[in-house]
Amino acid sequence: MIRVMGRSAWDTESRTTIWVDDGVGGLPPGMAEGRYLCRACREKLILKGTRTGSKVQPYFAHRGGAGCSRSEKEALLDAADEVVIRLREQIRALPGVTGCTTASPGENHMTPSLMPSAVLAQFGTTTVVIEAPTATPLGTEAIRRRIQAVREEHAGAQHVWFLRRDLDQFHRLAPHPVWLRGKTTLHEQVAPNEQQLVILAGGGHVYWLDGKAVLVPYGILRFRHPVQRDQDWANWRRWKSDPRDDWRISKPRPAPDAHTWGLVPIAFSSLTRTRGTFRPADAYQVMDELYAAQESRFKWRNQHAREVYAAATPPARAESEAEPVANDPEPLESGQIAADAIVPSPLPQEPEAELSARAASESESDVESAEMVIPAPPAHPPYVPPAPAPAPPAAQVATPRLWQRLLRFARRDD
Repeated sequence: MIRVMGRSAWDTESRTTIWVDDGVGGLPPGMAEGRYLCRACREKLILKGTRTGSKVQPYFAHRGGAGCSRSEKEALLDAADEVVIRLREQIRALPGVTGCTTASPGENHMTPSLMPSAVLAQFGTTTVVIEAPTATPLGTEAIRRRIQAVREEHAGAQHVWFLRRDLDQFHRLAPHPVWLRGKTTLHEQVAPNEQQLVILAGGGHVYWLDGKAVLVPYGILRFRHPVQRDQDWANWRRWKSDPRDDWRISKPRPAPDAHTWGLVPIAFSSLTRTRGTFRPADAYQVMDELYAAQESRFKWRNQHAREVYAAATPPARAESEAEPVANDPEPLESGQIAADAIVPSPLPQEPEAELSARAASESESDVESAEMVIPAPPAHPPYVPPAPAPAPPAAQVATPRLWQRLLRFARRDD
C-alpha cells in the first residue's frame, strides 16, 4: 500500500516533529526551502492543504506525488506517534499540569535516532520529560544520547520512561510473593534488559504503562543468611525450602546489582495527587511497607535459628560438676607429705606495712614470677657438724620427809 498523504514531518528549524493534527498555523506552506523532511526516508516534503478554502486537511507529501519509499517504516513511526499523542493528552488532563508539549532533545536530522518525541510537561516549577519508546528495541547509544541531551537542554528535569507491556520491554517472570498488610500478595516480576539498565544508570525512572495503571519497579536482591554462632538453620519443622534463602528490597529505584525487579501497580492519576509534583507516592508507600516487613522477617528468622539450636543442644554442666583436670595432682590424705616436697624453714614475721607493700608489688608482677619453680636441693649438701650432746642432768637431792625434819629439829634443841 502506497501512502501519499503524511501526517507528520521532521522540522529542521524547530528540531522537533510536526503533527498536522496539532495544527499547522504559522508554518510556511510548500517546500519552505527544504524545511520539512520525511522521518522514514529523509526526503524533503511539501506542506499542502493550508490555503484558505482548501477541500482537504493539511498534509505532507513527497515530491512527484509518490509515496514514501519506506512505507513500512513510516507506518511504524505513525503508530509510535499515536502512542505519544495519547500519552500527552492523558498528562494534560492531570491536575497540577501547567504546560504540556512535545520535544525531541538531541535529535539531528542528519543522523536521526528514530526515537519518538518526548512529552515535556510542567508541574509548577518542576519539569518532567516523559518518553514513550516504540516496541522496536532502541540502541543503547541512542538512549544515552537522549539522556545527555535532556540534561543539557532541560537541566534538573525528571526523566521518566513509560514502557509498553510487550516481549521486548517486559521480560515477565514468575510472580513474586510479598507479605503486605497482613496477607500474601503477588507482584509481577521482570528481568531488566540492557536498555532499561542504561536508563537506570543514567538517572532515569523506568515505569510500565498499562492503560490507566502504572507499574513502578523496585529491586529484588536474593541472598542467603549467614550461619551465626548458636544458630541452627537446617532442622526447621514444616519448612519446605531452605530458610536461609531470602531477599532484600532496594527502593525507591532498583539497585544496579538487583537480580530482578518487582512491580507495584498504582493508578496513573495518582502520579500528580500532590499538586505541583510528579511522583509515584502510592508506590513508594508500598515499598516502605515491604521494607518494614523485610526487617521483621530477618529478625524472626535469626531468632528462630537460635531457638532451634538451643532446643537441640543440652545445657552446659555447671563448673562444680566438671571433671578434675588430669594434670592436677590428686589431693593428699591428712598429715601426708609428698616425698619430693621441700619444707622451707620458718621465716620471721614481716611488719604489716611491709606485707601490704609486698602484696602490692606481687599483684603487679608478671605471670613468670607467680609460676617460679623452686630448685631441687643439691646432690651433695655441705657437711653440717652435729650439735653437741646435751650435758647429763645433775643429781637430785631427795627432799627430807616430815618426820625426819621434826627429828632434826628436836635434836637441835638438845
